[in-house]
Amino acid sequence: MPRLALALGIVLFWLCALVVRRAHAAPFDLTGNDWEGCSELVRLARSELGDERVVATTRIDFHELSADDGLLVLYPKQTLDVDDVSKFMRAGGRAILMDDFGRGDSLLEHFGIERVASPRRPVTELRHNPAFALAEPASAHPVVSDVTSIVTNHPTGLTHHDLSPVLKIRAQDGESDVTIAVAGLVGQGRLLAVGDPSIVMNSMLRYAGNKSFAHGIIRYAVDQDTWGKRGGRLFILSGTFDQVGTFGADKGALNEALRSLRAAIEAVHRDGAPNAIAYAAAIALGLALVVWVGSRAGKLHRAVAPHFVRPIPTVVQGGVAGHAAVIAAPQTSRVLAVLELKSALEEYLSTVLGLERIPPWEELVARAREARLLDTEGLHTLRELLLRMSNAEAMVVSQRSGTAVKPIRDSEVVAIAKMVHAIISQAERERQVRSHGAPT
Repeated sequence: MPRLALALGIVLFWLCALVVRRAHAAPFDLTGNDWEGCSELVRLARSELGDERVVATTRIDFHELSADDGLLVLYPKQTLDVDDVSKFMRAGGRAILMDDFGRGDSLLEHFGIERVASPRRPVTELRHNPAFALAEPASAHPVVSDVTSIVTNHPTGLTHHDLSPVLKIRAQDGESDVTIAVAGLVGQGRLLAVGDPSIVMNSMLRYAGNKSFAHGIIRYAVDQDTWGKRGGRLFILSGTFDQVGTFGADKGALNEALRSLRAAIEAVHRDGAPNAIAYAAAIALGLALVVWVGSRAGKLHRAVAPHFVRPIPTVVQGGVAGHAAVIAAPQTSRVLAVLELKSALEEYLSTVLGLERIPPWEELVARAREARLLDTEGLHTLRELLLRMSNAEAMVVSQRSGTAVKPIRDSEVVAIAKMVHAIISQAERERQVRSHGAPT
């Protein structure tokens, strides 16, 4: 029996260990009752305004906000929808951002507010610790009207040239005082930025100055304004929360899609890709690698001869062969071939006629007639051929000037070559007749 009881006790212990989980509230949890929760702030707000006017939520629908409402955001863990928050304030709403190291930078940067370090040696501090510096009112702002000093917890400073300072930490040993809260008008609404959300934690509200500051924030969020009576609801958000809708207009599908896309990108940037997506990407990459390796491994590659043993293309060679290959290349204009034939024919005739230079084609035909180098039909063919070649030479000038010309085809080049060959052959026969009296 003792052994059975011991065994049952061990089993029950492990069952309790597996089933029972300790609850750990997140920092600034609006329902958290531990030292870093903010349930006491929510309780103060409901005591000040009434339960129906305080909405402590994890989801804000901008379409449901009105200009009479107030928005209190504590240590946001995702980027705020700056456009909708700005439109909300311009219409008359009041937004209070309490953030030191969260993701409230987007709203601060939108209004030109910069973060700065708190003093290393404050004038007054709690427990001789600079991280618990005491802040004091920096102006007669209504939020700090009942405040003498506030205990901070690792605050960050805020600076802006045009906004009014609300809280500051005085420094010593030559350091400049640092403002940790600023406020200003945004259209008909107002913005209050505080560089330390820890001021309103449960454990920090035991200090009289911190509690007075919390009461001041709650009243300020829904207080009356110069443009009219307010008195709307106070929405309190902290940490991670959903943002939906569009202020002042019906929720559009495009705006919602863009907001969801931004949130997804930010979540991946902050927390990494979800496990399912990471696994799917890894599997897809692995399969792609297998397919690529398989396609490459089974493929036979043609042997490539080294450069030093490869034959040299005729086009890049010099001499007559290289020149002929360039002229006969498919991309070369056939006008060059015609000009080569013209040059060869004129040089041949000038040499046969004993001329020191190549004359114009009309004179060359006349000299050939005087020397009886060709018969009547041959002279007629020579005249037409030289005229045709001269026109081809003029085509080169027209192409360079941008004028569209009719291209010369390969068949035309072949026909001209045959005519040149016929004229040279007839001239050679005439020369042999004169020299020997009969052709050989």
